[in-house]
Amino acid sequence: MNRRVIALALLAAFAAGATSQAQACGEVMYRMGGALRYHAFITRHPAEILMYADAATVSQPTAHIDEFRRSLEKAGHKVTVVDGPQTLSQALDSHRYDVIIAYAAALPTINAQLAHAQREPSLIPVLQNNDEAARKQYPLALNESADLNQFLKTIEQTMKSRGS
Repeated sequence: MNRRVIALALLAAFAAGATSQAQACGEVMYRMGGALRYHAFITRHPAEILMYADAATVSQPTAHIDEFRRSLEKAGHKVTVVDGPQTLSQALDSHRYDVIIAYAAALPTINAQLAHAQREPSLIPVLQNNDEAARKQYPLALNESADLNQFLKTIEQTMKSRGS
C-alpha cells in the first residue's frame, strides 16, 4: 500500500512539474517571438563606407540620405557622406574606405579619383533604371528601389569576401 501511495505521489508531482514547464516554455516562446520582431541587424563585418551624394546625381531628398546613413551606422558601419568631387578627393586622400555607395551617374567622377587610390574600395552603384551594361560592369549594383536590408546584405557579403 505504501508503495502505491508513494508511486502515485511521485506520478502526481512529475505530472504537475511537466505541466508547469510546458506553460513556461510556451510563455517564453511567445515572448521570444515578440522580441525577435524588433531585433535589429548588427553586422559581423563592419565597413568604412563612403557615400557620394552630390546634388547633380542624387534624386533623393537630403532627409532620406541622412536616414539611410543613420541606419547603416545603427547596423555597425562607419559612414562618411561627401557631396562633391573636391570633398571626395579629400576623403579618399585622408582615409581608407572599404565600400563606396553612389548613384551610377557619379561613377565617372569616382573612378577618376580611385585611379590614385592605393587600396581600391568596392563600389556599390545605385542604378536609377535597370541598366544591364552597368549591372554587368558592377555586379554589386542595386536598384534605387532596393531596401536597407538589400544594402546591408550586399555590404556584408562584400566585407566577407574581402576578408574584413
